[in-house]
Amino acid sequence: IAPHFGPSNLRVRCHLPLAVPPDTSVETCGIRVGDEARPWREGEALVFDDAFEHETWNLHATASRVVLLVDFWHPDLLHSERQALQEMFATAT
Repeated sequence: IAPHFGPSNLRVRCHLPLAVPPDTSVETCGIRVGDEARPWREGEALVFDDAFEHETWNLHATASRVVLLVDFWHPDLLHSERQALQEMFATAT
């Protein structure tokens, strides 16, 4: 997945690798957030603010990478701010 930014810093994102190719290294199957790159490791979650530039890659020709993504409210948001955002998004649909 090419380098990109999340739309805002209202959330933090958790990536939980469920399946990664065998013998994975940061060069062959990994993620970069900002200036830090790391290889995927099954069962090792990474939580980050996706407003920072990030990218992922899998250079294995035949092996798949499966990662569960879960979003959480950014911990610096106040409860009242989360409520206002939920109401705003509810009326937008």
